[in-house]
Amino acid sequence: MRYREIILSLPKEIADDFTSFLDEAGVAGYYEILFDREVPRAPHEEIISDDTKFRVYLAEEDKENEIKIHIFLKANAGESFFLESRWIETKEYEEAYKEFYKPFTIGSYRVIPTWEKDTAVSTTPQGILPLLINPGLAFGTGHHETTRLVLGRMGSLGLNGKRIADVGTGSGILSVAAAKSGASEILAVDVDPNSVRSATFNRDDNEISPEILVVEEGGFDHEGVQGKEWDLLIANITFAVLKANIQKIASVKTNHFLFSGVITERKEEFLELLKNEVGGEGVFFQEDTGWELIEWKRKG
Repeated sequence: MRYREIILSLPKEIADDFTSFLDEAGVAGYYEILFDREVPRAPHEEIISDDTKFRVYLAEEDKENEIKIHIFLKANAGESFFLESRWIETKEYEEAYKEFYKPFTIGSYRVIPTWEKDTAVSTTPQGILPLLINPGLAFGTGHHETTRLVLGRMGSLGLNGKRIADVGTGSGILSVAAAKSGASEILAVDVDPNSVRSATFNRDDNEISPEILVVEEGGFDHEGVQGKEWDLLIANITFAVLKANIQKIASVKTNHFLFSGVITERKEEFLELLKNEVGGEGVFFQEDTGWELIEWKRKG
């Protein structure tokens, strides 16, 4: 089978609208190349460059979406975009992201691409937990600042024996980290079927029991997320999605939340939402080049 790979750059101010458009269009896959960097951003660099780069993948039989993408960009970006496309084979599609993904250590964890596990696992220092991750086309290589922030904090939370819900799990990287840290029950959900498949693969590749880590399709309204009591809810999701689901977040049966995916410009607005809709207070905050980690607790 062949795929149409569309390589493009567009103004960062329409990136969120473009990802929403791609989600609604039901393309085979896409990712935004703004997070997979081998070196940290310098303090003066913007959170996202002026132009945001995307790679979009269309199934061979998908005859309409490339035209729709052109129309969207013309209508929303005028002439301020670049686009080229080519046919690729299935193997290229499945491995397209690998050039951006390298091992690294953050906090208590070392994130290792599955294709490098034979050498990287053996060189992982004692006391550091190896996370074997093949993100596929799901968000969650671990290189993004939001994922780094969550991983850095998780190692300090004492997760042994805890019950954790991970909403918007992506590649499942945070759930795998929780399992490696001794969590007794984890429910990882995502609305994207590609993410569910990716997280399931990563769970199995890390030899984590499906009885401990359950991966299913869904969001904040998932029956398991809403129906059980949790020691911690993790949500590494954009502000827009968190805001749209704030009442569902408030109804989750937990008193401990770990949020990322919120940019600094939206932090105060999000804190106000949490105060008014969820109740409680922030107990830990950390910022990384314009992205915020917010740990929130409400009284039991």
